[in-house]
Formats: sequence, C-alpha cells, structure tokens
Amino acid sequence: MEHTMPPRHSLTEQERIVLDIIMDNPFASQKDLAERCGMTRPTLATHIGQLTRKGYLLGRAYVAATRAPIVCIGGAAIDRKFCLFSPLVPGTSNPATGYTGFGGVARNVCENLARLGQETALVSIVGDDLPGHALADHMKSCGVDTSRIQFAGNASTAEYIAILDDRHDLGVAVFDAVVFERLDIDYIRRCWPLIAAAGWLFVDCNVSVEVLAWLARKAREGSFSLAVDTVSVPKAQRLRGQLDGVQVLFTNRDEALTLLDGTTTADTSAAIAAALVMQGVGTVIMTEGARGLTVADSSGVHALPAYRTDVVDVTGAGDALVAATLSALSENMDTVTACRHGLAAAALTVGSRESVCPGISHDALDTFMTTHACTQGQAKETVQ
Repeated sequence: MEHTMPPRHSLTEQERIVLDIIMDNPFASQKDLAERCGMTRPTLATHIGQLTRKGYLLGRAYVAATRAPIVCIGGAAIDRKFCLFSPLVPGTSNPATGYTGFGGVARNVCENLARLGQETALVSIVGDDLPGHALADHMKSCGVDTSRIQFAGNASTAEYIAILDDRHDLGVAVFDAVVFERLDIDYIRRCWPLIAAAGWLFVDCNVSVEVLAWLARKAREGSFSLAVDTVSVPKAQRLRGQLDGVQVLFTNRDEALTLLDGTTTADTSAAIAAALVMQGVGTVIMTEGARGLTVADSSGVHALPAYRTDVVDVTGAGDALVAATLSALSENMDTVTACRHGLAAAALTVGSRESVCPGISHDALDTFMTTHACTQGQAKETVQ
C-alpha cells in the first residue's frame, strides 16, 4: 500500500530541515543526522517523533512517505504589463507605469502551487535565450521540478503584453506564443513517466488539440485526475469534444459557451455550468470576475461570491484561483471549500503587481479568509 505524504505547510522550519536531510540520506545514523541538523540528539529525536506522528516518516527506519506531485503542462512566458494613469486615448502615446516579470498560465499555476507547499513540476517550452533560462532558474528557486522544461533553439520565449486601464482592469493584451507549437505530442509522450506519477495533472489550452486529446484519453484510463483551463475563447475551441475525462474544468462564461458550441439554450451561469457537466466534465468552475464564481458537479450548482479587496493588477488572479483550488482538492477538501480557497488566492493576487503574489501561502490564505468579507455575504446554492 502506498503512503501519501501530508502537505508540508504543516511543518515547522526545524521539522522541514530534519525531513529534508532524512530524505537526502534515509540510512544515516541518528548521530550523523544530529550533526548535520546542528542540534542535539534528544532534540532531533523529538523532531523525528513529531514527523512520525504527522505522517511524514513511516516507523523507525526513517522511511519517507511518498507524495504524488501536481504536474503542470502549458504556457510559460515573460509578462510585460502597463497600467494607464488615465483613460486610454487612441492614436497617441498614453502615460503608464510598467512592470516585467514571469507569466504564462501553467507557469503561474505551478509557482503558486509550489508556494502553497505542493510538490509540483512544469512541462513547458521556452526559447534558448536569456529570458527562457531566467524563467527556468526562477522556477527552480521556487522548488519546482524544472527537468521537463524544453529550451527551443531559434525561437524566442513567449511574451505576454497587457495594457490595464486606469481602474486596473484589463484593457487589451497580446500574446506571442509561437514557441508553444513545439510542445507537441512526441515531447509529451517522452514526459510520460513524470505525468503517470502525478496525482493531479493541470494543463492549459495553450497546448495543441492533439496534446489535449491524448491527455484526456489517458485521464479516462484512470492514470491521473485531469484539470484544464480554457485560457481564452479562441483556445477553448481546442477542447471541444474532449470534455469526457476532464475532472475539473476552469473556464469563464464566454469560453464555456464556446465549448458548448450551440448545443444548449442555457443563458444563466448555473445552466451553462450544468450543461458542461452533462457533457462529461466532473466539476465545472466558471469564474465571473468581481462577482465570484459558479461551481457545478453532479450534486448541483453553487454560486460563490468574491472577496472584497483593493485591486492593483488583475493579471494572474485566475491562475492563483486554479492553484489554490487544486491544492485544496489534493488535500481532500470538498469542492466548495476548495473554491473558497481559490477565491481568496485570487483576491490576494489582485492586490499584488506580480502575476504570482510573492506572499501567498496556506497561512496567508487562512488569515485572509478570516479577516475579509465576501462581496455578497455568504455563498448561496442554486437548486437545479
């Protein structure tokens, strides 16, 4: 029987140090471990006892419990964002303040997961250029497995440019993602050992139709739980006909209607989400901006309001929602509770200029959820 390691965010800093050293050499003596940890043997024994009680170590042999990672496949890019000081005036130069950082849906989700204490890996492709190598180095520094990031010669790392209006809402964005065409089915097959070991697989619709179809088929075979983000209306079209096998679908109203492609007359959020469940999706999480989200599964439909917060930059909020929701689901939280964690992560992220809020953590989410109110009070259930 395989034993699953609990989330690392429940560890103290000293317990993390001891566990990392034990995992590096599980056959070391207690004397050697104490010396490497810089603590006395009685203190070490106390920490080992705590790690055993918490489920991180199995018995007296210091056998570390295993933990299935969350693997992320899709976009990794350089983000360049500009926020206007005043309403846009077409046809001329507009004063703005700018920021450059790392982005891409799968990359953002992956970094958020790592900051939330999850074991995670990124499967993506970047240019064999300075931005691409800087992006990979950053992900490695966050604790992400970067061994499946491919560096493409004669190609530039993808670049996302967003213009935010003077209210910090997205005005227009452009995305140079030509390099992702090289993230083909052959490369995904070569990554199969990593993917097959995943507890959850997250993929965004920056990948091709062929890759989405292959992953959906593998998910139907029971290899892993598959979560998909539709990304945009044009890219959502790639997922048409592949909904059976998707355990969790993250989408918005327009993208959802694109997936349904005229097969329903549903016009309310609840009805649209329910229609996607009827087409084979396990759980539909349909984001609705400042209003919150609608979540639907075979048990019914729930509308969850967003949290009140000051907005600095909306970029990356949806990716934070995805990551925190998946993190909670991987820890066996129920879907509604997991979505509330996702909404809190989105609210934290819109309060940061970075696409991934550097302060995001389980503790930060818990604190935020207890100190901030929802925009519409408590969640309400929509009965079908």
